[in-house]
Parts: sequence; structure tokens; C-alpha cells
Amino acid sequence: MNVEMCVECGACEKACPGLLVARNEQTLPRAFIVQHKEDIIRYQSTSGGAFTAIAEEIIRRDGVVFGAVMTEELTVKHILVSDIDGLAKFRNSKYVQSEIGNCYKQAKSLLNEGRWVCFSGTPCQINGLYKFLGKDYDNMIAVDIVCKSVPSPLVFAKYVEWKQLSEGKLSDIVFRDKKRGFLYCTMAHYKTHEARKEAKDVYRRGSESDEWLRLFLSGKISRRSCMSCPYQTTQRVGDITLGDIWETNNLEFDDNKGSTLIHVWTEKGIAFLDSIKNNVKIKQFPEGNQRGVERTNTITLRINREELFDEVHKLPVKAFFEKYAPYSMKVRAKQWGRYLIWRLHLHNVIRHIKHIVIHK
Repeated sequence: MNVEMCVECGACEKACPGLLVARNEQTLPRAFIVQHKEDIIRYQSTSGGAFTAIAEEIIRRDGVVFGAVMTEELTVKHILVSDIDGLAKFRNSKYVQSEIGNCYKQAKSLLNEGRWVCFSGTPCQINGLYKFLGKDYDNMIAVDIVCKSVPSPLVFAKYVEWKQLSEGKLSDIVFRDKKRGFLYCTMAHYKTHEARKEAKDVYRRGSESDEWLRLFLSGKISRRSCMSCPYQTTQRVGDITLGDIWETNNLEFDDNKGSTLIHVWTEKGIAFLDSIKNNVKIKQFPEGNQRGVERTNTITLRINREELFDEVHKLPVKAFFEKYAPYSMKVRAKQWGRYLIWRLHLHNVIRHIKHIVIHK
């Protein structure tokens, strides 16, 4: 931003989703467990493939879908997709900040033409869209996600640089790969997109041992604004909120292939969800169930955060990750423990024991 060109009109402040937080007034959303009926789509998705089902309906209405994709350069950005085959690019979470580019402008133009638009993103991105549009549209479905935080693209670029020293050129990274099932999602690296389709990974670790996931989940590399995020509340900003649900309490859904927890906030969202019911398995929670939506105080300011961001510019990548996410004996023990639990098919047993302890 060039501050010398500022004319103090206040337009940026009026449109800032960080300063002007908007939420739906409905305090009792309707909650649903959703699974796409096609197993391959569920396998490629982070959870239950609900977003693909929503996006498919938009395409059938001659509409367009905006969402985050991983590029071959291993950066994350928002793009527009207008065909069913292109929706595969959106599947699986991307734990990196996404570049919106001119997607808001494209969305507004298409909405004004009368086209259906589905726009997905973090709550702050969805609020930014509303601020840009200036109003809601009957032909738009806004989908926000349950967001822990947005981690640093710079640190992710350093992570990619470091891993490519040993793995060579990479063209695809999956943050929640389900080769070991939904209950043991793993970070996986692939040489090409085709290799991903054939499950030929060159690297695979879980959240207990992968350096990027450990830094992200700890909050050490999150944006400072995420540490006081005004959107981590029970009230959301979009028509529909998507999130994980690890235990549905229903054997038909708990098959270790993933389910999506959906909260619907608007009548428009309810009507749209009804339109996709033939392509998904769906079960409603009791009215007013807020499970999985309220996520407050998930990120805390780390004492060495400023030091970390200073040294990411100075240290060689190997030295940086060895200092801030060391692959220690303790980490290796956790990794092998989780691997053995997976190999011995003990995930379901452990889940049932936890359920008994929690709900007794």
C-alpha cells in the first residue's frame, strides 16, 4: 500500500473485515452430518466431501465456484471453476494463507449477470467478500470454514525448500491425505498430480511428526491477527459453515472415511442443502446444536514467535526447522506409536474407549 496516495476517504476502513465484523443474527443454526455418496470424492476430500456436493449443484445451475487451490509452484490461491471436473482442485484443506487476487471482482460481475456463485473461504475472507459486494445476493451461496488460524506463506515456502533438498522437485502436497484413513490423516508429498492420483507418495508423516503441521497446530507461525480473531464464535458470517467431525455416534457414518459437520445459518442455505440431498448421506443434529463451530482462544502468543520470524530470514532452512520443530526421539516415538495403532487397526477401539470415558 502506498500511504502517500491516501486521500483519507475512509473507504478501506469501511470495507475492512477485521475492523467491521459481520455475523448472521440467527443464533440457533441447524446442524447436519454430511457425506458425499461417491467414495472417491470422500477419499480426496478432507472430511466428508460436502463442499464438492455443494459445488456440483452450483455447476448444474450453470454457475461458478470460487475456492482455494494448490498450484504446481506450491502456493495457494483462489480461483474460479465452472465445470465438474475442475472441482477436484478444491478438495482437501490447504493450511496456508490463500491469495484472493481479483476473485471478489469476478464474483460480483457474475452475480450481476444473474449467474449462481458459490464462494468458499475463511470467515474473514467471506466477510471481505460481503464488504466488497455491498449486499447479499439471492444467487450466491457463501461457505465459510471452521478455521483454526492462517499460517505464514513464508514459512511454508521454507518448508517446501527444505523438503525438496531430499525429495527433489515436488508438484503436489496434501495436508490431510487419507491413505491411512480419516482418523490418521497425514501430510503427503507427491512428485506430480498424477502420482497423487496413484497414491505414489515420496513422503508421509502425521501431525505428531511433520514439521509444518506441528508448527501450524502449535500456533507458532500463525498471523498475529489470528490470535484475537473476532470470527471464532458460535455465530458465523456465511450461509453455510463446514468443519470436521471425528465422532458422529452413528456407525453408518463412522467408517473412517470422513464426515463433514455442516451448520446452516440462513433460509437460503437450508433450501440449497435440500437441493443436494440426493447426492449425499445426511443426518440432522438436534436443533440448536453448536458442536464444532465455536472455537475460541485456540491460538496463544508464543514467547519466541518474533525470534522465529526473524530467524526464518537468516537461518538455512535445515537449521531453522531443526531448531523450531526438531525431529527428536520423543517425536519419533509418537510417530511410531501412531503408526502401530494404524497397522494394528486399533483406531476404532481407542475411539470407543474415549467415547465411553467422556460420556459415562
